[in-house]
Amino acid sequence: MITIHAQYQSRFREITRIEKESFEIPEPTMAALAAAITGKYGPAMTALLMDEESKSLNSRGTLYLNSKGQRMYIEDSLTDGETVFFMVGIAGG
Repeated sequence: MITIHAQYQSRFREITRIEKESFEIPEPTMAALAAAITGKYGPAMTALLMDEESKSLNSRGTLYLNSKGQRMYIEDSLTDGETVFFMVGIAGG
């Protein structure tokens, strides 16, 4: 088991009603973290977090970053104690 910290912004925070929390997950992967989060917060979070067709993280209007500011994908590995930021992307130019 490893501990991963999740920090929520915008729509993610509206669903969770908190700014941040920690999860103990059995595997050090984004897939395990996504499963823990969707399991806790249900259909509204699943619709925002996951792409129903590809079973990957939803990339339409959402963004997932690790502690180094790198974009995260469903197959990515995580490090014990790492923070993952969940946010809605802002368009503009």
